[in-house]
Amino acid sequence: MTGTSGRQRVPTESLAHLTVRIPPLPEQKAIAHILGTLDDKIELNRQTNETLEAMAKALFKSWFVEFDPVRAKAEGRPTGLPDEISALFPDSFEDSELGEIPRGWGVCSIGDLLTLEKNSLTPGDTTEETFSHYSIPAFDNGMLPTKESGAIIKSNKYLIEDGVFLVSKLNPKTSRVWLPSASSNLKRICSTEFLVCRPSFSVGISFGYLLAKSSDIVQRMSDLASGTSSSHQRVRPVDFMSLPVIRCDEKLLIFFNEAVSPLLQKSLQTRGENSFLSECRDVLLPKLVSGNLRVSKAGISPRRMY
Repeated sequence: MTGTSGRQRVPTESLAHLTVRIPPLPEQKAIAHILGTLDDKIELNRQTNETLEAMAKALFKSWFVEFDPVRAKAEGRPTGLPDEISALFPDSFEDSELGEIPRGWGVCSIGDLLTLEKNSLTPGDTTEETFSHYSIPAFDNGMLPTKESGAIIKSNKYLIEDGVFLVSKLNPKTSRVWLPSASSNLKRICSTEFLVCRPSFSVGISFGYLLAKSSDIVQRMSDLASGTSSSHQRVRPVDFMSLPVIRCDEKLLIFFNEAVSPLLQKSLQTRGENSFLSECRDVLLPKLVSGNLRVSKAGISPRRMY
């Protein structure tokens, strides 16, 4: 090492003479094939998730933003929906503080549809326990929660229970709305930068989640954000809960949740598979490259991993 204290570095000429042991070429190709296959499957799952969420968001937009069935009935056209669902949509509009909405529907605040949970814990109190950590960086890295021991998690966290979704109050211009995977043997915790939202039973988790992801809510959260710098803007929970939204017949929400819940559950399933595949890849890579694990001796096959 050369250089002054605090700025020491390895000379370039030393790196040029560094000896590195690499696997034989056939072994390299086998390793590349295994890791490449895992990456391909992870990417395929990611694309599948995008498609599933896009389908759910499209139905939400059609029913609760564009009001397509109402417009169809107002113009004397068929809605394309089963009669029992079509009957729940009115055939005209009325004015409201949100603009034109279906006649007979109302306006309420988000706080009328859900509650914020604040059950918290300090992971550092149980240093040996491993947690499933839903953090802002984890969301940005493919929405894959990280497994971390309490010893390395320094700050207080919210506890995630079933039936909730997460909405980031930090820099809301970048929407971060997260539907956690089903409970596992690990406690699920999240950053206190998230709002832990529990929709009422009549609203349903799927509707509440897609409402929070809607472009209108994202824009209005962005408009409400404040802070000392552009990189640390936040929405106050009280402002989020005060946002006005439409309120429709609860029977319609039942049909909507029944339609989109299988799509979102499949998305959660493939996301969980991606978490497993990513862990496999990250464990295998150093072992295979270092030669501590040989493909031929271990009998590793990508097909056996998923």
